[in-house]
Amino acid sequence: MRSILSIIIASLLLPWIAKAVYSVEAQQQQQSETKTSIEQKKPRSNRQSENLDFSGTGRPGQQTAGESRGSCLNANQPIEAILPISNSGKTVLGHPNFWVYLPETVNKTTKVEFVIQDESRKDVWRSRSAVNSVTGYESFSLPQTEAPLEIGQWYRWYVKVYCDEQVASTQYVKGWVNRVPLNSKLYLELQQNPKKTHLTYGVNSIWYDAIDELLNQYHRDPKSVALEKDWHSLIRAKGVELNRLPWIGGNQLSKQ
Repeated sequence: MRSILSIIIASLLLPWIAKAVYSVEAQQQQQSETKTSIEQKKPRSNRQSENLDFSGTGRPGQQTAGESRGSCLNANQPIEAILPISNSGKTVLGHPNFWVYLPETVNKTTKVEFVIQDESRKDVWRSRSAVNSVTGYESFSLPQTEAPLEIGQWYRWYVKVYCDEQVASTQYVKGWVNRVPLNSKLYLELQQNPKKTHLTYGVNSIWYDAIDELLNQYHRDPKSVALEKDWHSLIRAKGVELNRLPWIGGNQLSKQ
């Protein structure tokens, strides 16, 4: 008798239970679709900037120059390498650009030296020239006439500022670069969004090329509010502490 009664009760409750389960599943699906819709409507550049992460194993470097022994630089505003906390970053280029912030130079005879060395400290390139900009951002690069950096290899680089030819060394910054291959996935992403290549490089943790592309974009569109926002996204990204650096606007840009 109990068995028959249980079957009758179960048959009566089953449609209600099924309806309740369906309702919960439908609600969960609707919430999921709503979330997806919101993400899809969000600009691609915004979605990219939220995923910037340049964390990595630290290497011995010097992001900010120490106290100057010359008089050509403001001791309170030393030169600064545009680098993550790890003092290192990746590039897919054989001749990447390395950017440095020069806040103030007052001596027109100031010389700046750029050096790239392999891990055994053998010079790959060394040059010395006059500082191009009075204040602002300056980049340094291995000339196109030289052999490119090798894929998979680490290199250290220096930018040294000489205030006086008699002084062995004044201020300098030092960082590391690792050249990685340009895979097909990254290549396609770069082709799909040519105006946001700096963020594409950024999402893929390619530090040097992300910064260089953004500053190159600035040359073409110096009044862009979007570029200013992307700049702040890069210098405040995970693994980066460059918040004190000013936006490029109002500063000069130059290349060695």
